[in-house]
Amino acid sequence: MSVMWSDLTLSEAYSINQQKQQKINRSLVIRLLRREGICSRAELAAKSGLQRATITNIIKEFLDCGLVREDGLLEGSRGRRAIGLRINDSNFCVLGAMVTRTHYSLCMMGLSGHVFQINTYNIAENTTAQAVIQQMCTHIHQMMEQADGARTLAICLAMPGPYKTDEGGQMVFVTNLIGWDGVPLNSVLQREFDVPVLVENDANAAVCAHLYFRKEEANRRNMIYVVAGQGIGCGMCIDGKLVKGNTGIAGEIGHTSISYNGPRCACGNRGCLEMYCSELVLMTRLRDRMGAGEQTVLPENFDLQDVAAAVRAGDQLALEEYRHSCVLLAVGIVNLVNQINPGLVILGDSLIEIYPELMLKIVSEEVKERVRPMVWENLKITVNDLPDNPILIGACAVAAEKIFEDPIYYATNKSKC
Repeated sequence: MSVMWSDLTLSEAYSINQQKQQKINRSLVIRLLRREGICSRAELAAKSGLQRATITNIIKEFLDCGLVREDGLLEGSRGRRAIGLRINDSNFCVLGAMVTRTHYSLCMMGLSGHVFQINTYNIAENTTAQAVIQQMCTHIHQMMEQADGARTLAICLAMPGPYKTDEGGQMVFVTNLIGWDGVPLNSVLQREFDVPVLVENDANAAVCAHLYFRKEEANRRNMIYVVAGQGIGCGMCIDGKLVKGNTGIAGEIGHTSISYNGPRCACGNRGCLEMYCSELVLMTRLRDRMGAGEQTVLPENFDLQDVAAAVRAGDQLALEEYRHSCVLLAVGIVNLVNQINPGLVILGDSLIEIYPELMLKIVSEEVKERVRPMVWENLKITVNDLPDNPILIGACAVAAEKIFEDPIYYATNKSKC
């Protein structure tokens, strides 16, 4: 039976409020340590606004459970030296995973944000969702066992396409990913692992990566990350908060229409952006034109790397089709810019990686031409510049943020949450 607030005594209510405040303070301090890398107790007090005594108590708790370690001496005020503090990656880590239509990848990351290991595994054609999940779980267990004594505190899986956060966390619909519709991923994975398991949309994970790893920028509080690969999607951050929508499937830019009477998409809409400018569409259009006898340097059985080489070499057919994809993607981005009014748009994934400089140039020119000057003057468009795949490390960041909500609890509790 739940306890009503009116049933509590004043001392009980005070105790609950004190516990909540302590949890908030611990969360603040661990996040500051993650952001700064290394800090003294005095610096943590100054940056957090907490009392020195409060910082001392929190750091003692962190040291006792192994979340933090002391690391050398730092120059303090008035020439005094202070003991440096770091997050202790040797004791705890998180695991991120991402699934695409052709492969899945796993990443082991320390709570500090340091990436220890990334493994990628191909998905054979016509492999069932159940088989992929089973294989992936086996590889996740193996990675956790190989973590050199560090305990994995949480797992996050990033998936393409819309994902419902209710009803056990179900996949809704992913173009060209057969057999995943309705799979209750969160429930299935949580039964497999004795740590918290989260599932996130891939574009949302990429946004989280940039919030987590990108240097402080005023315009990142209103940010869009466009995932342009085998499908098209986006993650949206407004006023520093991830936008998920009523059932967790916000950001499906790939299924917004750029041709109201265009071809019917498998989602039910007509003229979806994803039907005109994804990696899969680009490859199909190139094959069709080659089949019609048009000249190109592309080999008969070309792959994405061949396309990238041809575009960069100036092959007329490949360059023409890639430019066309860039323009159409820009049309979808213009719609987003007019709806969301972001300060920052980041372009990422395989379609952009074919020729990032050209994609950025064309998209920027098209957006500038199609939006009001006031909007353009307050907008920055760029390509992803994180060293590791932002979807994959973003999944790790989502898992780490879960731990940062209550670090002492997760570090000392080995059961599921």
